[in-house]
Order: sequence, then structure tokens, then C-alpha cells
Amino acid sequence: MASLRSLERNNSYQPIPLYRDFNTQRSVKLDLNSLCIRRPTDTFFIHVKNPNLIAWGIEMDDLLIVEQNQEILINDLIVIEKNGEYKFYQFFNEINGEKILFSLDAIEPNLRIMQWQEVNISGVITNVVHQMRNRTPQTKYAA
Repeated sequence: MASLRSLERNNSYQPIPLYRDFNTQRSVKLDLNSLCIRRPTDTFFIHVKNPNLIAWGIEMDDLLIVEQNQEILINDLIVIEKNGEYKFYQFFNEINGEKILFSLDAIEPNLRIMQWQEVNISGVITNVVHQMRNRTPQTKYAA
């Protein structure tokens, strides 16, 4: 059984009410910021324009929520900045001090590094907002 929890956080943004019950005494405000973002000042968004991430379930026009994090754990999806672009990797494992990073992009090579300072880490992907419906207008065909 689902229960409601109070969302009492003092943030620098105004939560947007996404749902309201018809009974105003029991109105519920869903705030994606409080549900998906733990540290607002250390979080940013990436709008995906790379079609090569589909094997990971990330599609064009999805929204990635990325948190700048000091600790990177095995299986984290990390964002690395290379030549002014964001590249996406999975921290697969660490063997004898060597960190193995699998590229989420089919055309990018995997990486093997000894120290995190060898790459410019922008953050860790915490959530993916996946579009269920195409944003571009569709042509309707009459049967």
C-alpha cells in the first residue's frame, strides 16, 4: 500500500505542483526536484543528442540528471568531459589499481586508467528521464 510522505525542504527553487487531488484538504504536490535531486547545487542536466547510447536504454531526447560526486562506485555511470563534449562511461571494475571504464557510446573506446585525475569527471548519472512519446510531430495517416 502506498503512503504519502511530506516533502519539507527549503530549497532555492519553487516546487511545481504536478498533481492535485480534487479534495483540496488532501492536495498532493509531486516535486521531481525533491525526488530525483539530493544536492541541488551539485546537480545539472544533460539533454541527450547522441543516438549511440541505445544499448544502455538511453535514447535521443532523454534527460540525464548528473550529480557532481566525490565518490565513484563500481557500476556507476559517469560523465567525462573530453574536448568540450560529454562522454559517458560505466565504472566497470578496478583490478590491481587499474580502473576499467566501459564506454556507453558504441563508437567511443573503453578506458583504462590508474588515477581518476587522468580524466575530467563531470559527475555521476543518478537518473534518466526517458521520453515515452516522440516530441516531434507525427504525420497522421487515414486508413
